[in-house]
Amino acid sequence: MATISATDAKNKIGDLWAMAEQEPVTIERNGVPKYQLISTDHYVAVTVEEYDRLKSVKRAPRLGFAKEELAGLDVDALLAVDISAEFEGYI
Repeated sequence: MATISATDAKNKIGDLWAMAEQEPVTIERNGVPKYQLISTDHYVAVTVEEYDRLKSVKRAPRLGFAKEELAGLDVDALLAVDISAEFEGYI
């Protein structure tokens, strides 16, 4: 993963976009990581992966996973959201 300062990011935005096409880029402010810049394709892949993971978590109690692993997740609400239109052509 590449890292760049906020000043360099501002001054070299075209280079930054090209870097983000290859891998996620960490943007630092005063030496502290503050932001991640990723390509749309990477974002979609990560989002679809997380959606699939949540679908498997919904089935977890029937598969014998520990109840504690589901703490704090409103899986039904997350799975009720229709994201298919947003990711048409990707899934």
